[in-house]
Amino acid sequence: MLAAALYAMLQPAGAQESREFTSQGLPGSEGVVVRVSHPSHWRKVEVDDEMALAELRGTRGRLTGILQVGRGRLRHDMASACAPERARTMLQNLAAEDADARVTEVFARQHEGRAAYEVRYERRHPPAFMAVRSLIVCLKDSRLVISCGALGPSKPALAEMEPVCRQVLESVRVSKD
Repeated sequence: MLAAALYAMLQPAGAQESREFTSQGLPGSEGVVVRVSHPSHWRKVEVDDEMALAELRGTRGRLTGILQVGRGRLRHDMASACAPERARTMLQNLAAEDADARVTEVFARQHEGRAAYEVRYERRHPPAFMAVRSLIVCLKDSRLVISCGALGPSKPALAEMEPVCRQVLESVRVSKD
């Protein structure tokens, strides 16, 4: 018991055991395998998004952490859809579709040699708040979307999940089956 308490005190803030999720063999992954580490106590839940391959949830204090892995529809024009100049316009319709949504940051970057974007947005889900950080990876014929976020009672409390989501998104690996 004392050893466990000492171990917990020595861990950096936000550090915790992690487990790997893999999309291998899931319907919709179609030959693309996404591997991502997440807190070990997060569990798979039923998904209500038709584009989602999987969703995991778990608690962190008063927050509910959410990890969702999804794949976009197959498209033949991915080169233009993933051009770096499109990063700023990708989610411009989000606020129109959901009046309580606000995109806070969008930027283009590379992920494992592929064009990618990182998007951060917030939503108000009365009586709770949600903050989401997504990594969108462009493939030859579709996009992968890996989102990590938190749902909580107050907007400032959501910052507690930021180190966890940073670790989750930094762990993303994409390969062909």
